[in-house]
Amino acid sequence: MRLLAAAARQPTTPQRLLLSIHHLISTAAGATTSSYDPTAQFLPSDHHNHHHLSLPASLRRDALLALARLLKTSPQCHLALHTLASVSGSPSSAPLAARFAAASRLAASASALRPFAALLIAALLPAASADLLSWSSSPSYSSCRARYGALRLALHAFLAAGMATEALDVLVRVRRTGNTPSLSALAVLLRLLFRAGDVRAAWKVFEEMVARGPRPSLATFNAMILGFCHRGMVRVGAGLLRVMGRFRVVPDVCSYNILIKGHCVFGRSADAFRMFEEMCVSGCEPTVVTYNILVDALCCAGRMTDAQRLFDEMVQAGIEANTITFNVLIDGYAKAGRMDEANRACREMEARGLKPDCWTFNILAAGASKFGNAAQLAHDQQLLHEMLGSQMSPDGLDMLVCRLCWDGRLDDAWELLRGAIEQGIPVSIAGFNALIAAYSKEGFNEAAFELYKIMNKLGLAPSSPTFSYLIMGLCNEGRLDDAQLLLEHMIRKGYGVSTAFTIYLDASFREGNPVSALKCWDDMEKLGLQPDFIAFSAYVNGLCRLDYVNEAHQAFVEMTRRGLVPNNITYNSLISALCRAGRVAEALKLEQKMLQSGLVPDVYTSNILIDGFCREGKLKMATNLILDMYSNGLTPDVVTYNTIINAYCRANDMNSAMFFMNKMLADGCEPDIFTYNIWMHSLCSNHMLNRAGKVLDELVASGCTPNSVTYNTLMDGICSDVLDRAMILTGRLIKMAFQPNTITANVFLSHFCKQGFGKRALVWAEKLREDSFVFDDATRNIIDWAHREMENDSQANNIDIDRCLFLEFLMFMTYETLRNSRSSKFTHVPAEYGFDPAGSDIIKILDNG
Repeated sequence: MRLLAAAARQPTTPQRLLLSIHHLISTAAGATTSSYDPTAQFLPSDHHNHHHLSLPASLRRDALLALARLLKTSPQCHLALHTLASVSGSPSSAPLAARFAAASRLAASASALRPFAALLIAALLPAASADLLSWSSSPSYSSCRARYGALRLALHAFLAAGMATEALDVLVRVRRTGNTPSLSALAVLLRLLFRAGDVRAAWKVFEEMVARGPRPSLATFNAMILGFCHRGMVRVGAGLLRVMGRFRVVPDVCSYNILIKGHCVFGRSADAFRMFEEMCVSGCEPTVVTYNILVDALCCAGRMTDAQRLFDEMVQAGIEANTITFNVLIDGYAKAGRMDEANRACREMEARGLKPDCWTFNILAAGASKFGNAAQLAHDQQLLHEMLGSQMSPDGLDMLVCRLCWDGRLDDAWELLRGAIEQGIPVSIAGFNALIAAYSKEGFNEAAFELYKIMNKLGLAPSSPTFSYLIMGLCNEGRLDDAQLLLEHMIRKGYGVSTAFTIYLDASFREGNPVSALKCWDDMEKLGLQPDFIAFSAYVNGLCRLDYVNEAHQAFVEMTRRGLVPNNITYNSLISALCRAGRVAEALKLEQKMLQSGLVPDVYTSNILIDGFCREGKLKMATNLILDMYSNGLTPDVVTYNTIINAYCRANDMNSAMFFMNKMLADGCEPDIFTYNIWMHSLCSNHMLNRAGKVLDELVASGCTPNSVTYNTLMDGICSDVLDRAMILTGRLIKMAFQPNTITANVFLSHFCKQGFGKRALVWAEKLREDSFVFDDATRNIIDWAHREMENDSQANNIDIDRCLFLEFLMFMTYETLRNSRSSKFTHVPAEYGFDPAGSDIIKILDNG
């Protein structure tokens, strides 16, 4: 059916086209297949070249309705649609610029038409890629808003076409205009980059989000962790989990499940179980999905006794097994040839009220066929036919929707729900809640709210979790004002708001807005809500995160007074805040109280206290605490060793630092990039550049990837060293193709000033400014330093011309690399990831708060 496209191609009236749209809306609603896309008629007739282009099912009807509304009021919309539809059938003579402009007018007319307009442009790609890039960056736009609208259209078109490289190019241009791309667009881009194997580019996109927004959400971190795990880089994913706290993001069960699954997929089940233990210690409760992954790992290893034992532990823990759990167990027994146990598990599954699905019967049928049980095979096939012939139950539908959401197949989950609605299969609120939660976690808030509207149209009353998921999505995007409006709506309508308040409270703290958080807490008390353990923990953790130590301690006391038992995370948050405030003695008392309450301090607790002692210069006490860890059954980790090694290096006690370095290796704890950077920084500070170069060799040989901190640390040492040695090491660094950043420029500008070439520092600073380079506070301080030097002695001239030429070479190399990087993809690497030569701590201990 190409009614709408045909109508648009004809010289007709808007009313006639409106009738075609109305007919399409009606037929689309009653279509027997959920894969029908009425907007596909606008795409070129050679569908084999554009088979991947399709408007998301949740947006199709809205796009058609938006077209219908606009055609009633906007003749320009009709003209734009006519221009675009003319390219859908036979080849059109309309210029590409005219088509781009028509799509831009459609996108500007209604937000519901933006994906539709982007899809129409995506159909012209890749042939029109160069023209689209040129059009979107044209300087002829009348306003910044129009320019941004063109760039946004181009970005989404390239994303829809799966063209990640071009999308990156447009992303840079969006950044240059001072605008912030949406979380949903960046999520699509990250998935495309990981799918294409361009891990480096994905990481740079993530760095840009950190530096310039939007703030990475929990969904962003989970997407990054999932992408790295899919590429086999599970340890990198685990590293991201460790740094989530720096961005005020708390790992959820999905974060842990992804990593546990990654370890299992790559044959490191021992690491998976260690991650499972860490998950439990952190207070993140495992779900049936967690157990399913671990049971599957044991089954794949043939350890059926251990798999059955873990299954029993899950049941004893009160976690209900689902169909997937039993399928995993049945599959393990079947592959081991133990069909009696497989059939027993199937009977137990039915006894628990769980209905076997297609996978259950396929597993049993395959096992029966493989091991020669023809009677069992016939029985299984009969049951399979009976199941397929019956109508899917609402519970089965909900379970499948949840499974698709966990797998990230959100479009498929919506297609399943829509197909069930069209076929008259009963649907419940649980399936909708699952998909709304998934949309909110992934940053697709518009889709989540559209699904909420569909629920209402179907007569399904939303529940408290429905609104809580919507509030979670708004909070993850930093839209606290909108979240507050929805929270007030819940209060007016009488919904349970305890969970929603906790979500909003935590988000306010994560956004660094204590006023909003404290008001939220007061409102809970005014409404008569009794904060539960989770709410109190979020309150204490949030206050600690913002260093409101006294208030956090008062809340902690009130929490225990009410009979709520803090866990390790709550204790660690408060201990960390006390240590950061220099109140280590109070932190030690709190650790003792933690022991008296029956909780066992973990390695994070020890790391926090060790860091506290190191901050106060009490290295002997920090050392004793490390030795005490062994007697308490704890094993120091890489963070422990990095903290103490860094402290001794800063105290210029290289012998003690070397002692702990050797102990670290003897204990089987592998040094990470932070360890090597600490060591190289200490060597460079003591003018031992040759030894620093050897450490660099060890780093590369160990398979550890150097980063920008490594580069800047060595460059800082090079600028202060003997010229001949400095030039040799510089050559090695250039061969490694390191990417300089803001800190690199600061290093060289500061050395110009240190060595009496302040005028050259000002010249280079002006050159960087002309190229729109982003200065940070350190850069501005260096420029002020150079100005003072020139004012004090305007005739200053250092006789070490060779040294000046060497610095000129390094600065020129950095400038060219930065300029090329800015013009191609990215503009600025966040300074917080670099090493400031004037700097404070290189290692920042991850606080559990």
